[in-house]
Amino acid sequence: MGIWSHKLYIATCTVMSLLGVFSHEVTVRDSELKRCEEDQRVCVTDLRHCGSPTPSSTQKTLNMSCYYQIPHRSMTCELKQDSDSHIEPDVSLLFSSVHTIISCQGIFTPAAVLSVTARIKNYMMMEEIWTRPHTVFLNDSIKPSPPVLTVLGSTEDSVVVSWRSSSYGSCRLRYRTNDTHIWTLAPGSVPSHQDQTLNYRMKDLLTFTFYQAGVACREEPGFWSDWSSDVSARTLERAPSRPPEVCYRVEDTLKDSDGSVLLYLMWKHVDLPGTRVRIHGYQVSYKLVKNQQAQDRFTQNVTGSMALLVVKEGNYSVTVSAFNTAGYGPAAHLSTDTQRQNALPPVSSLWVSSSLPVMKGLLVQWENPKALPSVPPVSHLAIHWRSETRPSTSRGTTVGSFTTSTVIQDVNPEDSYLITVFPVYHQQCGSPQSLPACLQQGALVEAVQLKVVGVTKTTVKVEWVWQRKAGTVTENRYRVMLRRDSERQTLSLWPDQWQLTFINLKPNTEYSLLLLVDNATRNIIPVKTSVDEVPAVATATPLLLLALTVFIISILSRTVYKWYFFPPLPSPRGSTTGQWLMDPNHHKTAERNILHVEDFQVTDGLGENGLIMIGPNFKSSYEEDLNENNAPLSISQLSTKPSALEVDTDYIPVAPVTTEHPLIPLQFYEADYGFNYRRVFTSEERREADAAQLSQRNEASVCFPEPSESGCYLSGSVPG
Repeated sequence: MGIWSHKLYIATCTVMSLLGVFSHEVTVRDSELKRCEEDQRVCVTDLRHCGSPTPSSTQKTLNMSCYYQIPHRSMTCELKQDSDSHIEPDVSLLFSSVHTIISCQGIFTPAAVLSVTARIKNYMMMEEIWTRPHTVFLNDSIKPSPPVLTVLGSTEDSVVVSWRSSSYGSCRLRYRTNDTHIWTLAPGSVPSHQDQTLNYRMKDLLTFTFYQAGVACREEPGFWSDWSSDVSARTLERAPSRPPEVCYRVEDTLKDSDGSVLLYLMWKHVDLPGTRVRIHGYQVSYKLVKNQQAQDRFTQNVTGSMALLVVKEGNYSVTVSAFNTAGYGPAAHLSTDTQRQNALPPVSSLWVSSSLPVMKGLLVQWENPKALPSVPPVSHLAIHWRSETRPSTSRGTTVGSFTTSTVIQDVNPEDSYLITVFPVYHQQCGSPQSLPACLQQGALVEAVQLKVVGVTKTTVKVEWVWQRKAGTVTENRYRVMLRRDSERQTLSLWPDQWQLTFINLKPNTEYSLLLLVDNATRNIIPVKTSVDEVPAVATATPLLLLALTVFIISILSRTVYKWYFFPPLPSPRGSTTGQWLMDPNHHKTAERNILHVEDFQVTDGLGENGLIMIGPNFKSSYEEDLNENNAPLSISQLSTKPSALEVDTDYIPVAPVTTEHPLIPLQFYEADYGFNYRRVFTSEERREADAAQLSQRNEASVCFPEPSESGCYLSGSVPG
């Protein structure tokens, strides 16, 4: 490497310090050399360096190598020195020949043999070092000129370059991508001949990537030439080789209008590792399937990683494929029935914080859904973010199913983003969780209006409200604390929560409820738990039971003692009969009840030849025999005659029947009194016999009260 100046000499000195070892590289062009007058076999860049070394100088043998560049007619020497000083010294070269030099401008020729001495002057250390002469055969030390490299073409993973060699030897190549400064040497070397055009294919490159390439050559066993000027080349795009992983989610928010539903499609691109396939967009195609017959197919292209389709209810066949300038990749197929919706759990405890000043990015954290027997396992998680000022600029990434955080880098510090995280269950997407955030403040929400909504003996229930952050202060987390002296309970607040409950508290105890933002207290609310009634009830219950037992025993004892020592005596005053007999006013009633014989006559349907006799229901032996030998008589055979009964109508009892003891109807005595029917003959003989018998029966069957009695009763009745 040469750096030229318009001074008397041009020298480039590169000093590299590594563990006290300095490397010096000096390039001298023949036009800058001057011949010493004292010794015409020596050429120097500064005439003050002519002559022998001074007595104070030191002569050392250093590791030195020199090469000759024909196009520049220059010589470059590199030497290494052990030194404790970090000050760059002044290095100059002295060239001497065994022959007298006529002109120093012509000493650099391929046939020349020169001795090179380096003079190192350290002005800080006041030290001067002269190296021992190093013999150089310029023909064997020629460094070729760097070749000129050109690009012939490129493919998806390779670039073809070409150059022309100037001598016999070998060449080597190096390349790197535009986004790095580290060079990669191509494996092996390329044999070269003089004036030969060489082609080389750099393989296994990344697709659609810019590369810088260079080449260097040398003559065997000479020095390598400088690297050629870098050339730029770009590999071609490769069509996607794998289908994207697609999931869907159905929302019936539009179902009430015209029967349409929203079909969300989200996907992530999956390709071979290290291929860096560039995606220009995705083609989404869907069709409604009815009775196993496909309807018209609809197709649309999107540039992001999600699509929103408004479709009718039914079974749909959907395909999604990625494309670029090289063509379309394989399509992902899925079949979905928008009428069957399964609500899958989302992530929880989503939070976004700024990672400044450690890195320029947003740290997104969450908790994965809990594994349930009725829910399929999570295959991966998708994270999408878009600018709130430019919603069309949406980007996304995916992480593994066990990952709980990720960092979104390369975000605009002046912009805010809506970040969404949702789990993917194979081909179904879980419900999304979203949170606005920016690089300066992190999450753009804050917890406010903390209040107590429920208190029991051992629990306290609190609620709060999330709202858009109004200030510009960075707040990374919110917590609520319930404390009393040394007793403390702390719970974290997340945007998907609005209430919490503190448990295992002490009854009838005062606590302080604190809202903590990071480690600062924002609100303090006093709260007191309810009184515990269990100890009071537990203490009073045995006393009440004891008092009740004593009361019952005392009542029973009093009753027993009273019955034993003072037994109850019967009293006429306690009976109804006694009270009636002792009542002096029951003769003063003016109402009289008279028993009329006509009420007992039966004239309907019997005629004058029938007679009904009423008496006690007892039977003589004659009647029993008569009943056994004769069949029952029909109603037409019965007859009554009112003249058969003799009643003294002139006698009226003085005392009427009281209303407390009314007459008992005859039907109530059906069990004791019966109706005896007799066939009445018309002959006078039998009529007289019947009249005598009826008279006897009337005396036994009907009684009329005496004046001293209270009423008249049928025979067989008992006065009450």
